[in-house]
Amino acid sequence: MSKYAQIKRRREYYQMLRNWYGAERAAIEISAHTPQAVELSSVIDSVCSDIRSPEVAHFIELESHWEKIAGPAARLARPARLHEGVLYLEVPHSALLRELAPSLDLFQRRIASCLGDGVCASIKLVPSGSVSRSRNAK
Repeated sequence: MSKYAQIKRRREYYQMLRNWYGAERAAIEISAHTPQAVELSSVIDSVCSDIRSPEVAHFIELESHWEKIAGPAARLARPARLHEGVLYLEVPHSALLRELAPSLDLFQRRIASCLGDGVCASIKLVPSGSVSRSRNAK
């Protein structure tokens, strides 16, 4: 039953109870016709289920340590996505794809020392906005 249908049904019950018991008692009696309470933890679990994945946790940690990992190159490339062990780094200009390519092994070693082995199997450089567009296309 939709939320709107539940509200409509509760209003109908309230009018009926108000006619039967009076206004004061109807407000108390309507509680028997309201949905059962839901635990807050179950609501939070359903809303935040994707945040609990280890890959998202590694990506958040990677973003927070990115300045330390990349050093001066941190302003030239930023982490955009970590998916199935592949880190996608966005660069603001396509010329930087070729310039940063030799540094990828260094970045990967620093990521392994900071986050542990197996978190990042490879790194791909992509132009800014291309990861976001591909996610919206799915």
